Amino acid sequence: MSDSLTSKEKLEIAIQSGLQLVPYVGSSLSTAYFSTKQEKRFKRIESFYQELSDRISTLETTPLGLEFHDEGSLIALIERLNDEIEKESSLRKREYFKNYFIHLLQSPTTDNNYDERRMLLDSLSNITFLEFQILLSFSDDHKDHAIIPSDIDQGVKTGAISRLEMLGLLQAFYVTKTFVGQSPTKKHVSLSSFGKRFIDFCLE
Repeated sequence: MSDSLTSKEKLEIAIQSGLQLVPYVGSSLSTAYFSTKQEKRFKRIESFYQELSDRISTLETTPLGLEFHDEGSLIALIERLNDEIEKESSLRKREYFKNYFIHLLQSPTTDNNYDERRMLLDSLSNITFLEFQILLSFSDDHKDHAIIPSDIDQGVKTGAISRLEMLGLLQAFYVTKTFVGQSPTKKHVSLSSFGKRFIDFCLE
């Protein structure tokens, strides 16, 4: 067994040393960060799988057996999902990860659909709960259930829509109307086909 440090361990040491350099609060901040970090990550994983087990036991549709999946593709997605669960502090966002996992198990994961399922997971990992709600507001089937604060800053909403566009969950097109002496162009944003599949896979 090698005694050399892994890249992750070296990074942890660098972070710990860096936090200690912060004036006035560095030492206590470093202690607080590293004393609870691993415990929190363990508890997130533990509670996630306990709650997932409880959910699956009540479902009418049972998960497919491993023989229906491409094992390498499925395990790679689960491994990536675990990394995200460890880091995710939002309870509401972790509910979406459960939904993703359940749908992952209910239909075959194959080499052909691995890339899309990886993109779905990466998109879910990269957006906030608020951005998910803004995405739902573009869905005819779910807009009435979107939870968006009435006092949300318009700049925040615009930024969220732009991020959702970059992820391919929303799509934009431009319409130009010509009047006498002017041709104004208006931007229209709508839910993309990928965005619809994302909602179907992650919402419930």
